[in-house]
Amino acid sequence: MNILLFIFLFFATFSSSSTLIRRQDALSGFKPCIGGGTFPNEITTYTFTPNPLVAGQMATGRIAGKATVPIENGALYNITTFHENQIFLQHIIDFCKMFAIPNGSTCPINGDYDFTINFPVEPSTNVVNTSIEYDARTLIINPDGNILSCIEGKITFHYP
Repeated sequence: MNILLFIFLFFATFSSSSTLIRRQDALSGFKPCIGGGTFPNEITTYTFTPNPLVAGQMATGRIAGKATVPIENGALYNITTFHENQIFLQHIIDFCKMFAIPNGSTCPINGDYDFTINFPVEPSTNVVNTSIEYDARTLIINPDGNILSCIEGKITFHYP
């Protein structure tokens, strides 16, 4: 009986630490932005596959969080990547059109949200057979200019 209890506790411990590891990686290494104030809406999941992203191929992205301040129609999703302190790439996209509508939701978004999308990774004409790590910042901004969410981290692109 003691052996069965030990086995049960062992697997229970293993499965809970495995869940903890997944939660720690839910932002793919991204963290809330440093400086610039506080942001009312938390992004709790920010993942993309493949990781690293492969130039010229399709990828899948997931963003989830809690909108304590509603994400309004016309809100912007702004992702900026930097290489050697220079802007490498910037996309400013309508958040509702990019994430909410393809997932069967509408704006305004209140409370918890969880969206998954497929997107093309831009091909490169200059770089081949290498991987480059970029600094990245992702913002969600309401039409009135209020920044609701901000996370930053590293994104690696592979150029075949």
